Amino acid sequence: MPFAQVNHTRIFYRMEGRSGNPVLVLSHSLGCDHSMWAPQMPDLLEHFQVLRYDSRGHGASEVPEGDYTLEDLGQDLLQLLDLLGISTRQHCAGFPWAAQSASGWRCMHPTA
Repeated sequence: MPFAQVNHTRIFYRMEGRSGNPVLVLSHSLGCDHSMWAPQMPDLLEHFQVLRYDSRGHGASEVPEGDYTLEDLGQDLLQLLDLLGISTRQHCAGFPWAAQSASGWRCMHPTA
């Protein structure tokens, strides 16, 4: 299983699809993990290289003590993209709290 150490937290991720396709980052809902996107993957992989990951405290990712902020979640994503060599110019999809963390990341990096 692929893990990355980002923002002082061990994060589980899966990168699937053809290299060279546009990257789509999928972030899961609160209380779920990356597998919530499994039904959509066959269709998405026809068009994208897909990065799914388990947010801190979810799935196979580490559960650090203390509170988590949207800034923490945004930094987790930013550092994961950086570690994997993925441009910050990619597509991103998620449900309410995942979308908020992605939006928070975009606010921290408006030129990305």
